[in-house]
Amino acid sequence: MGTDDKQKPLAEALNYMQSGTMIVAPMLGLGALGYWLDGRWGTKPWLMLAGLLVGMIGGFVNFFRFVLRPPGDGPPR
Repeated sequence: MGTDDKQKPLAEALNYMQSGTMIVAPMLGLGALGYWLDGRWGTKPWLMLAGLLVGMIGGFVNFFRFVLRPPGDGPPR
């Protein structure tokens, strides 16, 4: 069992741990941007809700690209 064989399960585990942040991070980022723009332009809560929705859609698209890629295809693009 070589060094690469020992590191492969760890690398795979780290990739799957990353999948949770693929959904949450875009929602938080775009939601915060929308919140800031709402405060600046007085449109509360519409831009924040739009940011959360776009972030959720983008996060799920990235998540499904990651999960549904063919095995052995390498790291996600």
